[in-house]
Amino acid sequence: MSDEEEVPSGLYRVYVVALEPEVMSAPKFAQKNPGYRAGQPCYFVDVTDLAVDLRFDQHMHGIKDNGFVRMHGSALRPDFTVDFTPVLFRMAVEQEAEIARSLRGEGCGVWAPVLDAPETSNVYVIRLDEAVLKNRRFRAANPGYVSGSPCVYVGATGLSPEERFANHKAGHKANWHAQAFGDGLMPELFGHLNPMTYQRALATELTLADELRQEGFAVWQN
Repeated sequence: MSDEEEVPSGLYRVYVVALEPEVMSAPKFAQKNPGYRAGQPCYFVDVTDLAVDLRFDQHMHGIKDNGFVRMHGSALRPDFTVDFTPVLFRMAVEQEAEIARSLRGEGCGVWAPVLDAPETSNVYVIRLDEAVLKNRRFRAANPGYVSGSPCVYVGATGLSPEERFANHKAGHKANWHAQAFGDGLMPELFGHLNPMTYQRALATELTLADELRQEGFAVWQN
């Protein structure tokens, strides 16, 4: 995540790719699999909004690919995900993590971006001046707002929350609400969550926004 990216919309499905056992010779892969048992299979687990066979072909042709799949991918394993229908992104990410942990528990070698990618992303919450409530779109997005509760903007970034907030205020890849009404960060709401992987940050942004809305906050989240 170079700065901030919009959370994926639409429906996603989990897919599993069988990897050749030689993938265990890659130090980065082996490091993530200290419990690997010799002779057990190796897998790549991820999510996609494409047909899974198309996504596999993209990997093999170097299109937004994962190096482990491109170099060691042998076949899709649809039998692992036959019971998983397309769902919203954050739910698919949780399914990805569940499958990856289950396979690791069996001694398999696994790479799953939600668990194993570098933890270089952060979620953040910006407090907004209550004057933002005069904005019709903002009010319409928060029918359950409890009067007197904070108004906030929730985002995810590959920068530090402080850098991202400064960018919003400076108008660099800024959200209008955050730029016009942002009063400062609320680290008490997100500091304990960071850092995390890119996928986890995007999923957590959605979850955190929903949790705050349930508490009566007025929330804007792209």
